[in-house]
Amino acid sequence: MSLPHGGKLVDRCRLTDSVEINRSNVLYVDRDRAEDIENIAHGVFSPLEGFLCYNDLENVMENMRLEDDTPWTIPILLDVDREKLLDFKGSDRIFLVNKENGLVAEMEIEEIYQVEKKKVAQKIYGTIDTSHPGVANLYGMNDMFIGGKITLLKEGRKEFEKYTLWPRETRVLFKEKGWRDIVAFQTRNPPHIGHEYVQKTALTFVDGLFINPLVGRKKKGDFKDEVILSAYNALIKNYYPRDRAVLAVICTSMKYAGPREAIHHAIMRKNFGCTHFIVGRDHAGVGNFYGPYDAHDIFS
Repeated sequence: MSLPHGGKLVDRCRLTDSVEINRSNVLYVDRDRAEDIENIAHGVFSPLEGFLCYNDLENVMENMRLEDDTPWTIPILLDVDREKLLDFKGSDRIFLVNKENGLVAEMEIEEIYQVEKKKVAQKIYGTIDTSHPGVANLYGMNDMFIGGKITLLKEGRKEFEKYTLWPRETRVLFKEKGWRDIVAFQTRNPPHIGHEYVQKTALTFVDGLFINPLVGRKKKGDFKDEVILSAYNALIKNYYPRDRAVLAVICTSMKYAGPREAIHHAIMRKNFGCTHFIVGRDHAGVGNFYGPYDAHDIFS
């Protein structure tokens, strides 16, 4: 099993039944940010302990590394409206709340900063074209950003609870199964015969297969999550060798950042305990923004 990225699995969970919120210090977050919060808290984004401050963002853009030189390719950012910042004046702690699923987290404000979105888009996505869904989503964010550590106080309700496993749980599961070498497969689509072939081929030289579909915001035209899970359940039940495959979802939005996102996908699965990762053709790509094997090349 792999060591967590950065050497330590982050745990920023301090779950409690009674959360007393100072209403004047609440920032309501959308689904994407709520998913980021849980992924930080549960170690999926290890070694991140919160949303990026400016120096980390700058290093990610320029060097694909955090300020401490740990490889990292996708910025995890928390945006905020300028007027809302006035409510936080003099406070270094705020509450992050998602009204839709009930998530509550506390955040230590370390830095408030502004960035040039076109620069971020060019560095991360390789384009400033708004027809790219990742660029369009970035441009839709507020102009100001907050960096700092988060602490999860209350879990959000989940649509696919029975398919949810966190890195601490998968590491126990893989150990119980006696798996030392585990290959991860990232997907946002139902399996086709090429996927079946590469997954079953991988099983010839590893102990287990971790099928980890992405559940979250995707672009228009992508498959529904229920269809993807149903298809993989059929494969595990009828096709793959018994007890050699595990299916669990990962809740995060697609960025469509091509090669950079391929690295990000691999880092997340490393945190789950996987030792190998399958890189697809035009992995995390969209349209014609990236070459078919750019995601393969970046790993070298």
